Amino acid sequence: MISTLVLVAAVGVGAEPVQTRFIGSGATQRVGGYSPIRAEMNDDASAVKTAPDGLASPKYGTIKIGTRSFGFILDEPEGKDARLFVDGNADGDFTNDGVAKWESRKAGNLTMHNGSFEVALDADRRGTVNAYRFDPTDPQRAPLKNTVLYYADYGYELELNLDGKAFSTFLGGEPTARTSLWIDRDGNKVRSAKREIIAVGRPFNFTGTTYELRLGDGGLQLAKAEQELPVTPLPPDLAVGKKALPFKMTALDGKEIEFPKSYAGKLVMLDFWATWCGPCIAELPNVKKAYETWHDKGFEILGVSFDNKDMAEKVAAFAQEKGMPWEQIYEGKMWDTTLGEMYDVSSIPFVLLVDGDSGEIVATVKNLRGPGLSDFIGKALAKKNRDIQ
Repeated sequence: MISTLVLVAAVGVGAEPVQTRFIGSGATQRVGGYSPIRAEMNDDASAVKTAPDGLASPKYGTIKIGTRSFGFILDEPEGKDARLFVDGNADGDFTNDGVAKWESRKAGNLTMHNGSFEVALDADRRGTVNAYRFDPTDPQRAPLKNTVLYYADYGYELELNLDGKAFSTFLGGEPTARTSLWIDRDGNKVRSAKREIIAVGRPFNFTGTTYELRLGDGGLQLAKAEQELPVTPLPPDLAVGKKALPFKMTALDGKEIEFPKSYAGKLVMLDFWATWCGPCIAELPNVKKAYETWHDKGFEILGVSFDNKDMAEKVAAFAQEKGMPWEQIYEGKMWDTTLGEMYDVSSIPFVLLVDGDSGEIVATVKNLRGPGLSDFIGKALAKKNRDIQ
């Protein structure tokens, strides 16, 4: 179901409305994830005016969406299929709503349940909600024995007018004080967590004017902020074929590095990592194999540590213990490290393969993780050598 509503932007005289289009389902895929909410169940059936026939072992709970609440019944008779009933129109009658989808699948000796249903958000809009439940007999999830987890799968297409330029974005579920939105400022469809995200209550400046997103009685509002901020730089273009950002830094061992010139004649992998980063450590066997195989043939690595302050000795000792002989840059600033800011790094491991001669980016994380890393480096070096000849 698709409908349209308008949320007025409170930006003072000459304010333009924020055009908002309701999308009844599919929000989870569009935003790339979800944040589940817990709904606890018990034996209290006082909110049920009319119950479905044939309930054998029901439990009752409430799902809250925005300002509305919807009761649900989960019937889990032993040895039979579980059934979910949702009071989607919030009238207490569980027999006059659409059928909730509720399926089960085996995972070893345990059974996982998931499904979806629609709820009436108002007289004109019905939104899809997804839900799931872990096996209540799972000892590792004992605290969730009487819990159903759910999240909105509907949302809103929004258009924000910033200094006369329209930006489209998408909001999953209802706006809250914790809402954040992605504004694709450069149009490359790649999300920058540091330079393209706006959040309710936090001033931002993407176009020359400092705005603030607010949560009002009618929903989200866009206002000119009282404080003024400088324009946030656009995210760097780190696509394959583009130039890597040059820098000069001092490595842990005191060596001065001018990137990428210090790696002339070679391919260098710029590797942002930390000793506390589990996925980074998990990748080490693949990285070490590539280094040991191709280092003598022109492959180098430059590590950039996101470790905390006063950890220089620990980082050096860790690198030696784990067999990481390549240079390491360490500032002790965690996420505020100079190169992390320069390269707009919002998650690690973050890697780029760069040609030391041209400075061009040869590959990104898509090809630089996993057991195929060494083979990929070998092919990249062979291509570089062919190009030189």
